[in-house]
Amino acid sequence: EGVTAIVGNRRVYVGNERLFKRLNMYNLSSDHLEYVKRWNDEGGTIGFIAIEGLGIIAMYCVIDTIRQEAQHVVTSMMNNDVKVVMLTGDGDGAARVIGEKIGLPSSSIHSQFLPEDKLHYVSSLKDVSLKSAGLFTKGKRLVMMVGDGVNDAPALATADVGVAMGQGAALALEMSDVTLMDSDLNKLLFSMRMGSKVITTVKENIVFSLIANATAVGLTFAGKMTLLLAIACDVGVMLLVTLNGMKLLSERTIRALEESSSIKSTFGKYEYEMQQNEDEIEIV
Repeated sequence: EGVTAIVGNRRVYVGNERLFKRLNMYNLSSDHLEYVKRWNDEGGTIGFIAIEGLGIIAMYCVIDTIRQEAQHVVTSMMNNDVKVVMLTGDGDGAARVIGEKIGLPSSSIHSQFLPEDKLHYVSSLKDVSLKSAGLFTKGKRLVMMVGDGVNDAPALATADVGVAMGQGAALALEMSDVTLMDSDLNKLLFSMRMGSKVITTVKENIVFSLIANATAVGLTFAGKMTLLLAIACDVGVMLLVTLNGMKLLSERTIRALEESSSIKSTFGKYEYEMQQNEDEIEIV
């Protein structure tokens, strides 16, 4: 909601609308309410500054510039049957504008979430996923939480996979399972595709091992298995699965994954180029 401190023997508050309504200090003139409405419609996050005994003395608006790769990453994930949901502590207006710009439906945008709200939402997703998994159905869908702030830490720890941005808060980095080295969202796509590649490789190695073992058992029952052939079969399978796993480290594989996740690739009719995230601040 905000912060408070003692400045010059007077208590000063800085926070959002929820904080000042709780303190019964949200008394704005009609002109200032018009500013609040306009900023909210423009997608801004609105904050207020107040002094005890004087009330609200200033208000400000912070507008986040969306990272240029964000829409590409979100659209790519949704096209790969990944349900994307935005959980934010920002107001309804800011959340709606940002969600629309990156291609999220209104049903997937949740605003004014406190840390415990994010925690409960992620926990509910895990419960629904667990209940939907059955003996004759596909395994449960995993819940991944991506965040970079202190308020994301509880949800990061609760999710099946917690991903923290490299330039985020230390607590978020500590509670996450995966840490991206910087805030480039393309690395999130790269990590997901590399993880899928790893699972496929593990399955391939299991199949190779089963085929080799079944062949060895068949030769044994046929009376054609020798000690030298058994050793060659065992060592051969070990070398085969090792080499198959090492292909994940090959420059060709990494380059292919990077190109499929790159921001420079054309997606639909748009071409995106990476741009640093900046804040636009307007103060009244």
